[in-house]
Amino acid sequence: MSDIRRRKPSKERNGDEFLELSGNEIPKRATINVIQVSTFLTLVVGTTFGCFLGGPWSQPVVDFLRGYRWDYNKRCINEPPDSHGYGVDFCRIPADCSFCSDVHEIDEFHVSEISHHNFSKRYAHTNRPLVVRNASSHWKAMTDFNYYWLKEQYTRDPETLSSQEDGCWFNRYKTFELINLAAVFRLPDSRVRMEPGEDPWYVGFAVCPPSVADAVHQLIEQPKFIPEYLPLSTPYVFIGTPGPGAHPHVDHLTLPNWQAQISGEKKWTLTAPPECYWTCGNKPLEKIVYPGDIIVVNINYWFHSTQILGDQLSLVITNVIN
Repeated sequence: MSDIRRRKPSKERNGDEFLELSGNEIPKRATINVIQVSTFLTLVVGTTFGCFLGGPWSQPVVDFLRGYRWDYNKRCINEPPDSHGYGVDFCRIPADCSFCSDVHEIDEFHVSEISHHNFSKRYAHTNRPLVVRNASSHWKAMTDFNYYWLKEQYTRDPETLSSQEDGCWFNRYKTFELINLAAVFRLPDSRVRMEPGEDPWYVGFAVCPPSVADAVHQLIEQPKFIPEYLPLSTPYVFIGTPGPGAHPHVDHLTLPNWQAQISGEKKWTLTAPPECYWTCGNKPLEKIVYPGDIIVVNINYWFHSTQILGDQLSLVITNVIN
């Protein structure tokens, strides 16, 4: 009798593997785990969302939704220049939004209707914006102060312009070709007088040379509704032709100021800072000021922009309220 052949172990395929079975073993059935589609989608969405929030590209989206750019290191709000380099690069402390919670318009009074007491109580320390009509109509500046008066004061002595350019504040806004005050006083008469075909222009500057600042102070005085014991400080001048003025921005000075409209017409637009949206909203507050009017506004809190109206050169003298 021939030898009984021993049965060779068989191999049975299970997926990509082979299970070796002896002659007496029963094949084992492989286990397949099934993941529900909803669970799989949840994992994909969660992973994607988590990677997005943790990635560097998430910050611009968050800034857009909030309306401002938060500096996590300095714990303040960045106010960078725009894409054209227009504006001042600084980081500001978030505003206490109580200053605008009950402001729905720019208040307006005739100069005879507001006293020192009323101004000090309601406006001096509350950052409420205010326009006072005819507050500077009696100033000598209303007749003597103009572009050519400024040009004569600055150009009679070459050293005057040199001292003005030595670290003194100057903003050309979007008139990019006017790189300094000397360029402003080299403008042709046709552009100063806004003859047809000439481009608009608008600048602001601090009057730093003591001789020119003293001459300006002789043409103005402290507004009647502000206590007389508060001294005048370095004057600022904003001058330009009809058209765009300042873009929407906020400043970083230490004090509020008043701005006297000497000539021309200017429309002011104020909005609350973006971090105050839920308290104050974002409705713009607008008011037009005319020659002889003074607007009081804390430009360190209110985002503000201006536009020159009418057909006259706009000329404004500004002073801080100490």
